[in-house]
Amino acid sequence: MPISIRRIKITDLPEMQQTNLSCLAENYGMWFWLYHYLTFPASSHCAVNSQNHVLGYVLSKMNDEPYRKATNEGLHALMTSVAVYNGYRKLGLGRQLMILSQRSSHECYKAEFVKLHVRETNRAGHQLYEKTLGYARIAVEKGYYVDGEDAWSMKYTFPKSEKELAEEAAKKQSTLQKKSRRGRK
Repeated sequence: MPISIRRIKITDLPEMQQTNLSCLAENYGMWFWLYHYLTFPASSHCAVNSQNHVLGYVLSKMNDEPYRKATNEGLHALMTSVAVYNGYRKLGLGRQLMILSQRSSHECYKAEFVKLHVRETNRAGHQLYEKTLGYARIAVEKGYYVDGEDAWSMKYTFPKSEKELAEEAAKKQSTLQKKSRRGRK
């Protein structure tokens, strides 16, 4: 049975919500799904079978302006929820969904980095995020989940483009030249 991964459509939301209810302890009302879809439509993706039934999804959004001002963090994506039905795990769907969502957040919304939370007991999630996708654990948030379980706060920083690296090198060179001139005086 062919599986494809694509950007979500509004008609996917009820099935995505059902996938969430079946796979995860953290569940959300339809307004929450609709908010993500309407505000950041390019960043959430789903895996579907040939009948267009959702097999897994990643729900993502960009951090809001008030949050950025309050925390002084750069523009970044937040991976809100990732789920794949049991029968479709170990096929790389979670990895593919995450990579596509990360790329879309970076290209469409200019995200500088991506953050997420994962349960401390979710070993499969740790493997995916840390070992496979290159996320770094930045903190443990005590009692983050409703049931009191701690969460790992994780961050993925996008590699710099050739242009960004060249600009940084030019700035460093300019700074060194200025310091060198001052030293000769």
